[in-house]
Parts: sequence; C-alpha cells; structure tokens
Amino acid sequence: MTHPERRNKVLQALATAGADIMLVSKPANVLYLTGFSGEGLAVVAASEQTALSTDGRYQLDAQRQCPDCELLMHRDGHLRGAIQYVKRFPSARLAFESEVVTHAQYERLCRELGEEKLVPTKGIVEKLRLTKDEAEIVQIQRAAAIVDRALADLVAGLQPGPTEREVALELERAILLGGADAIAFRTIVAAGLSAACPHAVPGPNRLQAGQMVTIDVGGQVNGYCSDMTRTVFLGEPDERFRNIYQTVFQAQAAALDAVRPAIECRELDRIAREVIAAAGYGDYFCHGLGHGVGLEVHEGPRVSARSDAVLEPGMVITIEPGIYIEGWGGVRIEDLLVVTEDGYRLLTGAPKLDFSR
Repeated sequence: MTHPERRNKVLQALATAGADIMLVSKPANVLYLTGFSGEGLAVVAASEQTALSTDGRYQLDAQRQCPDCELLMHRDGHLRGAIQYVKRFPSARLAFESEVVTHAQYERLCRELGEEKLVPTKGIVEKLRLTKDEAEIVQIQRAAAIVDRALADLVAGLQPGPTEREVALELERAILLGGADAIAFRTIVAAGLSAACPHAVPGPNRLQAGQMVTIDVGGQVNGYCSDMTRTVFLGEPDERFRNIYQTVFQAQAAALDAVRPAIECRELDRIAREVIAAAGYGDYFCHGLGHGVGLEVHEGPRVSARSDAVLEPGMVITIEPGIYIEGWGGVRIEDLLVVTEDGYRLLTGAPKLDFSR
C-alpha cells in the first residue's frame, strides 16, 4: 500500500471507533503513514492533506520524505502545531494513541480541544502493520541478508581473546559497512555463564576456549528491522552443550514445520515448548517463542502462550526457543520468516550448528 492508501485504512477504522481525525504519536506509526523518519506528530484527516508537525531540524527531510503532507512548524513544539491543525475541524472528534500519549499531553489536549472531543484508541495503526506488503518484505530481507553475511564472517573467525563488547562492536561495524542504515537494537554477545541471561549486555568478559557464545543481532534498512540469534561454541563442544543445543534446534524445527496461515501463535509456542519440556528443560525456557518484526524489532503478532493472534500471509515473525541455566549458560536459536499462502519463507540464513548429522 502507498502512504495515502494506508491513511485511508486508518480513516475507515476511525469511523468504527467514533472519531473523525487521528493524532499519531508513535514514531513507527508516523513513519508507516507518512514516510517521515524524524521527530514529529502526524494528524490524519479526510477532508484535507494529512499534516506533519515537526521542527526546523527536520524540515528538509520532511519536505523530501513526505511531499503529500502539509508541514506544520511551531515554536511551541510538535503538539502545538498538531493542535492548531486540529482546530480547523471544530466539530471533529480526535482519536489519539492511548498507549503513547503522555498524561501531560492528554491534559493539554483536554484544555485546548475539550475532553468530550477526545477518543482514546489502541492498536489502530499497529493492526495494519501486522501484515507486510512485498515492498516491506524486501526491506526486511535486505536487512537480514546484510546481517547474515556479517555474522557468518564473524563466527568463521571467532577465537578466544576479545571481550564481548569488542565482538559486538566488530559485528556492528561489519553490518553498517555492509549497507545497513543502523543497528536494529543493542547487539547481544553473551559468553559462558552470561549466556544464561536472555538479554545479556556485552561486557568486559573475554571469550575463552570451551565457552558457548550467544549472539543476537539485527540490522535496519529504510526503517525496517531484522533479528537473528546464533549460539556457537569455542572449541570442541562437550556432551551437555550438544544435548541442550540439539534440544533447542529440534524445538525450533518442530515449530517451523508447523508455521502456516490460520495456525494460532500460542500453538506454535506450545509445540516448541513441549519438545524442550520432554527433554527435561521445561523450566528453563523463560520467554515466548517469538514476535513480529517490521518497523520495530518487537511488534505484533506475539508468538507466545498468552497470544490470541492467528498467523496470516505477510506476517513476519521470529521463532526463537531457548534454554537458560544459571551457573552453566544458555542456548538460543532465532530465525526470521515471512508467512506465505502455503507455509513460510525464511528471511535469515546464517549457518547453524546441527549435531544430528
């Protein structure tokens, strides 16, 4: 969909919500509806151009990125510009993103526009973002391919000696030099005991022979993210690592085999979790199986036991089971895929260990 087509979808949803126009505050949603990547607010309206409220730092970018939007510049900030625009529609009811607008901003909207004209909404734009069109998938695939190459090269030469931070920096540098616009999130490099923490922060610990190393990394291209995790071993893996790694590998494979349109996300989580539980590690898989990826590295649909989501073609999700044991370490394997009409297509392809061969 083009940006105007996306905004028309929003307007259709507003009619159901009992609103006429919408204040869009979440940066990813502003980008999705306008193409603007800077700081600002968007106001989606039917009878006039969609307006973008920003400031002088981003004026040239805004003119280039969203020529079909009216630019609002105000000395009193982005919200003031948006409010001035909304006042052009004195009888309109204004939808706002209830999970994004702060209490202070809400109070200001009440003072300026009247509380009776405000309609809190949740997830209107996010629902549109659940499924990606081909142009979006191309950007995610590009980000994933850049990370694939960088991670494969790094792992091929990984040796004891550097710190976790140094490895993370080397990997991020390769991703940026490889063509990514940015790193999608703070890279995780967790060696040895640190691998027991799913979101470990790279530290001064030096990689040592006989250690597992978990690397979780993503790139960003034109606002779209990728996400992938690999766990490797420095030296000859011992039997315990082999067994735990292969359990995670089999759990991921079982979940991947089940990916198709119309399957419940909670069912995918159950399938992977049962493999891990059957091996005796059920208490050590402490997070959901995956999540959606797009303009944000964590977005809908959730792939967890508490998710009500059902897969549809065009959804981009991760499948990332893990086992984490305090005092030993951890293993996570994560791949990114797009749901197709008859199954899925992997978007990540960096090599994985496989001890079944």
